[in-house]
Amino acid sequence: MMDSLLSFRHKLSTMRNFIFITTWFFLMAAPTIHGATLESAFQMALQKNETVAIEQEHVEQSTERVNQVRGAILPTINANYSYMLQPSPNDPALDALYPNESKTFSLSATQPLFRGFREFAVLRQQKNLLRVQERTRVVSLTNLYREVAGAYLQVLALQGDLTNLKAQSQLMDERVGELQARVRRGESSSTETITAQSSRASLAAEIQLVSGQLEVAKVTLATITGLPADESLSDPELAPLETNLISVNDFLGHIEEREDIEIAKELAQSESESVSIAKGAHWPTLDLLGNYYFSRPDGTPKGLDWDVQLRLTLPLYEGGIRQSQVREASSKRSEAELKLSQARKKAEQEIRNLHRSFQARKDQVKALNETVKLTEKNYQLILRDYRRGLTRNLDVQSALTEWRVTRRTLDQARFASQLDHLNLQLAAGRYPPALMKEVKR
Repeated sequence: MMDSLLSFRHKLSTMRNFIFITTWFFLMAAPTIHGATLESAFQMALQKNETVAIEQEHVEQSTERVNQVRGAILPTINANYSYMLQPSPNDPALDALYPNESKTFSLSATQPLFRGFREFAVLRQQKNLLRVQERTRVVSLTNLYREVAGAYLQVLALQGDLTNLKAQSQLMDERVGELQARVRRGESSSTETITAQSSRASLAAEIQLVSGQLEVAKVTLATITGLPADESLSDPELAPLETNLISVNDFLGHIEEREDIEIAKELAQSESESVSIAKGAHWPTLDLLGNYYFSRPDGTPKGLDWDVQLRLTLPLYEGGIRQSQVREASSKRSEAELKLSQARKKAEQEIRNLHRSFQARKDQVKALNETVKLTEKNYQLILRDYRRGLTRNLDVQSALTEWRVTRRTLDQARFASQLDHLNLQLAAGRYPPALMKEVKR
C-alpha cells in the first residue's frame, strides 16, 4: 500500500513538473502581443533627441550657404540717396561748380562677369558640404537607432533572464518541498534539504541582482526614449536566426553606400573644389556696373541720367600668396583622398568583424539549443533515478544548475545575436523600415 502511494506521488510530481516546464517554455517562446515596439521606441527617442535636431539645423544652415553663394553670382541692385551740405566758395564764379547743397538719388547695379570660374567652384563646394551635412544627419539617426536598439534589447534580455531565474526558483521550491517530505519520511538526510535551501537562497540573491540590473536598464531606455520605465516591450521585427547568413561579399558590395564613405567622398570633392578656387584667384576679374540717376546735383549737365562701366582687375604680384594657397589646397585634397581610403579600409574591417561575430553567435545559439535539450533531459533522468535511490541529491542539484545556466546562456546569446545582426545591417547601409523612413525625409 505504501509503495503504491509513493508511486502515485512520484507520478503526480513528475506530471506537475512536466506541465510547469512545458508552460514555461511556451510562454518564453510565445511573442508578446502588447507593448512598445522597437520602431515606436525609436520614434519616441527621435522626438526628444537633441543631436539629431542639431544636425537638422546644420542641414538648414548649409542650405542657406548654398543660396548665399548662388546669390553672389546674380546682379545686385541698390537704391542710393545722398545729401551734401558745404559752405559756399569764396569765389562767386565757383558757385555753379561747388554748390553749397547737393542731392543725388540713383539706382546702381553690379553684375560680376568673370571671377576665374571661382564662383562656380564655390557653389559646387557648398553643395558638397550640404550633402556632407545631410549624410551626417543620417549618421546621427543611425547612432540613435543603434543606441535605442541596444537599450531595448538589454531590457528584453534581462526580462528573459529574470523569467528564467523565477522559473528555476519555482522548480527549486518544489525541490526543497520534496526533500523536506522525504526527510520526514526518513528517505533523505537533512543535509540534502539544507543543500537545496542553500541553492535556493543563492538563486534568490541572483534574482535580486538581475532585478536591479533590469530596473537600471529600464531607466536607461526611458531616458533615451521618453517611454515610461514600466512600459512593456514587444517586438516582432527581430530577425529570425534560422535564416541562412548572407555572404560577407554581399555586404561588402554595399560598402560605397555607407554614410561615412559618402561623407569622405564629398569632403574629398570639396577639397578638390578648393584647389579650383585657389587657382581661379590668378585670373583677372571683370564686373559690369551701371547707374541710373533720378536726381543729380545742381550744375550737372542735363541728359546725363545714366552711366555704364566695365571694370577689369588683373592681379600682377601678391608676394606668392596665391601660389602658396594653391599648394595648401592641393595638400588638403591629398589628405582628404587618404582619409577616404582609410574610411574604406575601416568599413571593410568593421563589416568583416561583425559578419564573423554574427556567424559565431548563430553557431553558438544552435549549439546551445541542443545543449538545453540535453541538459533538460539529463535533469529529468537524474531526478527519476534519485527518486529510485540510484543517484545522490548532489547530482540532481548539479543537473538542475547546469540546465538553468545553459537556458540563461541561450537566451542571452539570442539577444546578443540580434544586436550583432542589427549592427551588421547598419554597417552595410541596410536600414530597417523605421530608420529608412527618417533617412528619406
